[in-house]
Amino acid sequence: MEHYTVPQVNRALVQERLLQRLGQGEPFDTLCQELGLSLSRRYLPELRQRYRQGGSSWMALIDHRHGHASKVTPERRAWLYQQKRQTPALTQGELARRFQAHFRVALSQSQVSNLLRAEGIALPGGQRYRSERETSLPVERAGVFFPPGRCATDGSAEDGDPGGAGAESCLPGA
Repeated sequence: MEHYTVPQVNRALVQERLLQRLGQGEPFDTLCQELGLSLSRRYLPELRQRYRQGGSSWMALIDHRHGHASKVTPERRAWLYQQKRQTPALTQGELARRFQAHFRVALSQSQVSNLLRAEGIALPGGQRYRSERETSLPVERAGVFFPPGRCATDGSAEDGDPGGAGAESCLPGA
């Protein structure tokens, strides 16, 4: 026996009411608004067919998608992308919290990450955002990484590192 979630059952029951009331001649748009459904007229023939083939039972209308596609509509996806582009330092967790506060719909952090990665605006897995100032070091600090070397008699750096700073001055003709 399959176990359905409460939202899945409630949606199927509401869709069944929609089909029954449409059969009585009520207008589609007002019914959708009254019942709180966001369905397209193009989806109606498929819904009717599923209902008839399932023995005219609400169980035939159970949606097995678990809500992912209906949570992130194109408008919501655009809002999410805009938020990330405006503030690149936002984490996926913070974006998920803002999404829930703005749309009153819970979205997991991993779902946000998948959406941003698909759009190409997320950092690769596990990397923290760093501003340009954090990633570029001042030239004065370069000496910490490349200490000046002394020339050996053969023209290489004395410490055995041929690529060390100061090795250029040991080249012939310098």
